[in-house]
Amino acid sequence: MKGAFIFFGMSRMLSFIGALLLVPLAVSVYSGDGTASAFWPSLITTAAGAALFQVGGRTRKRQMPLTEGTALLFFAWFVLALVGAMPFVCAGILVPADAFTEGMAAFTTNGTFMSIEQVPATFRIWHILMEWAGALIFISFFVTVVPQVSNVFSFGLTGNNPFVFTTGLTRMFSFVKAVSIIYVFLTVLSCIAYTAAGLSFDTAVLQAMTTVSTGGTSLVPLVSPGLVAAAMIGMFLSSCNFLLLYRILRERSIRAFRFNTEIRVFAVLVIGATFLVAMNIRDGGLYPWSDSLRTALFHVLSFVSTTGFTGPEAVTFPEFDRLLLFLLVFVGGCVGSVTGGMRVLRFLILLKMTGRELLRTLHPQMVVNVKANNMSVPLPVISRVLNVFFLFTVMFFFSALVLSLSGLTPLHSFGLAGSGLTGTSAAASLFETAELTALPVWAKLYYSFTMALGRMEIVAFFIVLQTGTHFLRRRW
Repeated sequence: MKGAFIFFGMSRMLSFIGALLLVPLAVSVYSGDGTASAFWPSLITTAAGAALFQVGGRTRKRQMPLTEGTALLFFAWFVLALVGAMPFVCAGILVPADAFTEGMAAFTTNGTFMSIEQVPATFRIWHILMEWAGALIFISFFVTVVPQVSNVFSFGLTGNNPFVFTTGLTRMFSFVKAVSIIYVFLTVLSCIAYTAAGLSFDTAVLQAMTTVSTGGTSLVPLVSPGLVAAAMIGMFLSSCNFLLLYRILRERSIRAFRFNTEIRVFAVLVIGATFLVAMNIRDGGLYPWSDSLRTALFHVLSFVSTTGFTGPEAVTFPEFDRLLLFLLVFVGGCVGSVTGGMRVLRFLILLKMTGRELLRTLHPQMVVNVKANNMSVPLPVISRVLNVFFLFTVMFFFSALVLSLSGLTPLHSFGLAGSGLTGTSAAASLFETAELTALPVWAKLYYSFTMALGRMEIVAFFIVLQTGTHFLRRRW
């Protein structure tokens, strides 16, 4: 049966979300806050959807068809956003368009656009659970479907790692198991760090979930040195290659970490950006030197990890610092992490490829290989990197152009487009973007599309678009 893999994937995904829905439902019943009725429709819908998709997915093969994997990567985020929006609509907290945008923002770890402090506790829990689940679903896609769609990621993931990516479902499940173990481990570690910093256990759990998922929905002001340190540890680890972390945990050695080129470049990027921001805000008289270093490192990690933890002081930073932080969200973390953006590996390959072409211009007979992670980068991978970079750039400017039709200024349009594609709502706040709720419905829906586009791997969207166009041409 055609589409069996899509049905199978949807069934597993909705079953997982249905299990998570039991948490806010149980909290509501236990506390007696009267919000339980808002979660029942979503729970029933996910259960029914999981059962129906399970029937359609029984005939799946042992290999993943590329077109079906790509379609699953595309449509999954819209289904998740609808499921996540239902409780907010049923409770009367948000209108449908705002609820859909909020659901998409949560599952794509873009953050929140509502006043999280003003909603009942059960909805705060549900929002953070959506962020945590969305990041886990994303990283599961990243080590299963994405390597087939964009082979640059399979190259980056397998460098110095004993992982060979195929379309076989058995091997795919082993990758999902590996990254899930690391994801849960980092969540527990972050929870311990927040508890040690003085948070209560329940708050620490939720804060750890939004940190490790790079959701950026902070429940408490991150102002004390302990909380800032706990957040920075979580953001840095979430920016690392999860399969690499799994290997380190399994081998109980950091040798693989030490010899990974991408992580070294990422560390240099963080350190360099931190010193630039720190010197600028210190010279501006905003902070003394010690505080400026801590503040700079926190914000650099927050934006390069696409988490988006920030305070009101970010908008008071000098223009240079705000622009630098905005550019960092496009870089993102390492391949195989839960961060958004283009990833360090892609920029590393582009940089080395540029250097190679300059050398070939001066010395046409010279043979210069592009290397990353101590491996030669194949020509198809380089071609795919250029393709993705071009498509990402085109969609960024196109999205800014579309959003400007809603009345936003060019600067605000660029900020909102960047925040959507990178999964960092705080990127827009650097330019004091107007409230999202004030935008027309069509702009909210298009912004939701950009958030999904940033999470689905942009090549997947164009493959689905090309496949659909080909089908219509053949049909009509």
